Amino acid sequence: MLSMRVVFIGICLGAGPLVPAIAADDTPLNVKPGLWEMTSEGASSGAPPIPAEALARMSPEQRAQLEAAMKEAMSKQQQRRVAKKCVTQKDIARGFADMDKMGQGCTRTVKSSSSTLQEGSVQCSGPTQASGTYRFEARSPESVVATWDMTMSDGSHTMKMKNNIQGKWLGSDCKAGSDD
Repeated sequence: MLSMRVVFIGICLGAGPLVPAIAADDTPLNVKPGLWEMTSEGASSGAPPIPAEALARMSPEQRAQLEAAMKEAMSKQQQRRVAKKCVTQKDIARGFADMDKMGQGCTRTVKSSSSTLQEGSVQCSGPTQASGTYRFEARSPESVVATWDMTMSDGSHTMKMKNNIQGKWLGSDCKAGSDD
């Protein structure tokens, strides 16, 4: 199931604003908490690594539904998306980490962390191997840019995903329209 979670997380990361910046360092980005508008664009290639035993348990109809859903999700990931996200001080202090959703067997390595830049890598082990890098830059307390690249493989299927995100702070009041 790790592969499905990783595929889902990878696709959602394109729409889920600040998640790619995963920092374990105590130095948070110098950004303001509040409502942020995040614009993301991504690209993906290859076939998602879905374990053969999972596919074998599916009926032909279920398999067709899964393939259609994955195709639609990959297509959406490649479209420009705009989302509003309420970012709390706790989110900023945690480096926008959301490793719990990645599943067990995933570790992160922080290459650098400062008030203006966080970058590093993520590595997941198991039947499906996944690895990726991220870079999150606070250009000002009200402007951020981020990139992430992820590769997943089960040995016979490999999928690559890339995402670019630009964010701007809209104000301190999150009640003004978060998509959360």
